[in-house]
Amino acid sequence: MITYFTTNYCKLFYALFLSYLFCPLILTAQILFRESNSNFYFLESKAIQSGRAEQYLTTRFSHFWLESLIENRNDLLTTNIGDGRLRENRLKLYPYFSVDASINGGSIQEDGSYVDRAPAVFIVANYKGFPFAKYRITFWMNFESHRLLSTKTIANFGHDFDSHKEVGYSSSVESDKWKEYDIGDGGIVINYPAGEVALVKSNPIWGPGYAGQLLFSNKSPSFSFIQVHHRISDKWNFTFLHGFLNSTYEDSTYKYLGVPGLSNPGFPRVRKYVAAHRLDFHIKESFRLGLGESVIYGARGIELGYILAVVPYWSIQHDLSDPDNVQWFADFDIVMKNVGRLYGAFFLDEWHLSKTFDKDKSRNWFAYQVGASYRLPVVKSGGTTLRAEYTFLTPYVYVHRNRINTFEHWGHPLGFWTGPNSDNLFLAVEGSLMNGLWLQFYGQHSRRGEVSDSTVVLQYQTKHIPFLDHPTYEGEAENKTLFGVRGEARFANFVIVEFDIFHVLWQQKVNLNQEPTDENSPERYTLRKWYGRLKISIGI
Repeated sequence: MITYFTTNYCKLFYALFLSYLFCPLILTAQILFRESNSNFYFLESKAIQSGRAEQYLTTRFSHFWLESLIENRNDLLTTNIGDGRLRENRLKLYPYFSVDASINGGSIQEDGSYVDRAPAVFIVANYKGFPFAKYRITFWMNFESHRLLSTKTIANFGHDFDSHKEVGYSSSVESDKWKEYDIGDGGIVINYPAGEVALVKSNPIWGPGYAGQLLFSNKSPSFSFIQVHHRISDKWNFTFLHGFLNSTYEDSTYKYLGVPGLSNPGFPRVRKYVAAHRLDFHIKESFRLGLGESVIYGARGIELGYILAVVPYWSIQHDLSDPDNVQWFADFDIVMKNVGRLYGAFFLDEWHLSKTFDKDKSRNWFAYQVGASYRLPVVKSGGTTLRAEYTFLTPYVYVHRNRINTFEHWGHPLGFWTGPNSDNLFLAVEGSLMNGLWLQFYGQHSRRGEVSDSTVVLQYQTKHIPFLDHPTYEGEAENKTLFGVRGEARFANFVIVEFDIFHVLWQQKVNLNQEPTDENSPERYTLRKWYGRLKISIGI
């Protein structure tokens, strides 16, 4: 009898295995959300309507997938022609073309106009395999080839003291008025009933903030990482991440490999990594509390201890003789059904337990963020929302005594975009008064002091550094005030139009167009201007 059941069980398993190998896979729907102000508004609105502190409010990617539509939004732009010719097979192609234009320099430069045009393609295949229908695997890739043409010389290609996403590698073509760069993101995501395992190149978004996040934000260029998200129970979630960063420092040990006579033979960069793990506890459906650690390390290979995600990084760093940069963080979400959301985050850098309450020797280098959104009851259908958020960062966070361990990728913050020794106040009223249209009136005031090698030395000597300290220039600290209106309109599933009209008052701004007469005292001035930006994306 035992032999009979064993034999038949083996036959059944063999049949199921063959069916999994050779039977057609079932393709599931693709609903893409990119990280943006408008998309976050709709995600948050859904959470407020349901009264649930959804996990995606705090942990997500800059590109992430949903199983159902939210307000008929999908960032995969489609047409009937494209559906018939490019998306009939399992591997689906979504070509699109975007043009991003600005007058008066926008957030990239002070003067002149520019046009950034980019042909691009999104490729995705999302499968469920019989008989394991509860498991799903998604392959996706996004590639954009950008050419930016400006009427003025681009002195510093980037978004200084600004929340816009940065570009990693770029090159000048023919003149300093023409820049080329590309963006390539993608991943393999395996979903199982209790979570997902993802190997991706994207930006992890960890934190409940709106104007930016203290831990991982969308400010820096994307990077490659592996992430595991597991639902331990209905109330407990665990997330682990290990990623590869660009330190920007050339590894001179490979100098002997360069061809003589070349000024830049293309040396690899000194290795740099980031690891993080967190636990989220859903006290109630409407109340989530998260705790975790992160670490930046480099100048060597991968440390197995930091991949062992269940062990505290603080202890592992001590076993390694304390060479790395460990942080602790906590955040929370409280969602009130049909009312709004209250949230906050706390970030602690280089904690010294025994000196926590010692005012003279404390190394509690911290940042915090508090925010709230409130849905106005006067326009329930449109979901009009009032938003306020304040972020504060001491002069000691994100830096380290070893430059390889700074909280940066490609020289840009992994966390909040203002960097250390700064604060930011963001206010807005926004809503969707009709299908496909989002509109926001906003204001923002940001301040930052100076951080240098000398201030890093002082902080490791446990010397006090005043908030917004700026010893190299006189007057008030550098500050920037914005107010404006921005919006997004969608037409027929294949066109997205975005615009931003704003005024900037930037005091104590560094003049990037002029060589400073003194290395420690660059010229500073006041910039006051109106800017306008228009971006159109068209899919096939």
